[in-house]
Amino acid sequence: MVDAAKLPPDLVAEILHRLPVRDLLRCRCVNKLWLSLIDDRSFISKHLRYMSGSAGAENHSIILLRAGQNLRSIEMEPPYRVRELQPPPRRSGSKIVLVGSCNGLLCLSSLASGAAEDVALWNPLTNDHAHLPIVPFGNFGSISMIIEGVTMIMMSSFAVIGFGYDSVTGDYKVVIIESVSKEEEQFQDIRFYSLLKNSWMRFRDDRYWLCLPQNRKMGVYVNNNLHWVMTRRSDSNATRLIVAFDLRTEDYKEVPLPFYFDNQFGVDVTVLEGCLGMVVNSHHYNVADVWIMREYGSRESWAMLFSVPYYEVLEFDNDYYGDVCYLEPSYSGGQLLVADMYKKYLWFDAKNQTFRTFNISDFDSCNVGYESFNAAVCAESLVQVGT
Repeated sequence: MVDAAKLPPDLVAEILHRLPVRDLLRCRCVNKLWLSLIDDRSFISKHLRYMSGSAGAENHSIILLRAGQNLRSIEMEPPYRVRELQPPPRRSGSKIVLVGSCNGLLCLSSLASGAAEDVALWNPLTNDHAHLPIVPFGNFGSISMIIEGVTMIMMSSFAVIGFGYDSVTGDYKVVIIESVSKEEEQFQDIRFYSLLKNSWMRFRDDRYWLCLPQNRKMGVYVNNNLHWVMTRRSDSNATRLIVAFDLRTEDYKEVPLPFYFDNQFGVDVTVLEGCLGMVVNSHHYNVADVWIMREYGSRESWAMLFSVPYYEVLEFDNDYYGDVCYLEPSYSGGQLLVADMYKKYLWFDAKNQTFRTFNISDFDSCNVGYESFNAAVCAESLVQVGT
């Protein structure tokens, strides 16, 4: 048996950075040298790079939220062990929204009457977390109007929230976008949070308008950008666009698309193999085409991977318009996590073009109402955000 104390420090670090987080947390107790090594920022970054890549994929898990309350971590490989998660205390008792996952951190939002009442960043393995300051810009999700001399609080159209990482500055950021219709005006009210500054900023944009399928409200994080499907407000044809919010410049930019999408197309964005992906369908067909952008920002790098047939037992009105079949950000060994319009999750085997039911303990009963489930794929990490 090799005496660990006699191993060169570089070799020790090389071995340790390949271990899962739970093992590393125990290794911190071995001696002061290992504690210092594991807590070092450069080690945490190297460990994250390993866990985020294909070599660490076996340590990725699906974070599944049911009915805005029950949060579980589910292994992506057999035997699909399930672990109950206890999120950090909330400022309110309202339901949780799973905004997304980035670098092993989860972004959770508590909603009350459509408002982002509480937003928290949380590492579910280390339990390190930080509550963001409450958004200081009035009533999120509502606007005030004076009707016959009486001030009325009116709900605005809709809002989305996204979470990502600016790798240039090493800053985690949260973006809330609200599409507001007010008298003769239509604009996007944007709230922008920086973890390094621990503060919110606010600005407005009148170039774009959110185009939301019923199943997607969260920003898709790829390459320092959050992505949503939008239209140009000046475009009477309502052409579908993928618009990126650049976390570095804090501004929008359009992602080049392989072809034209008019308002007859349902388009959704996702993450595939770490690349930007999209799911395209039309209500004239019963398949959803899955595309991937191999080189971010390059129109020529778009490639269609395969088509996903709508799940054959789905029953819906033929006049229903919108996306029926879409992908959560997961792609493990050719298996994709697919959800239908009723938020029923299924595994889709891309090679064999077959579905199998996503039966995990108490999650196999999905008839609990529309949008009862949220899912995100989370890599293990030691990343810290606060206490």
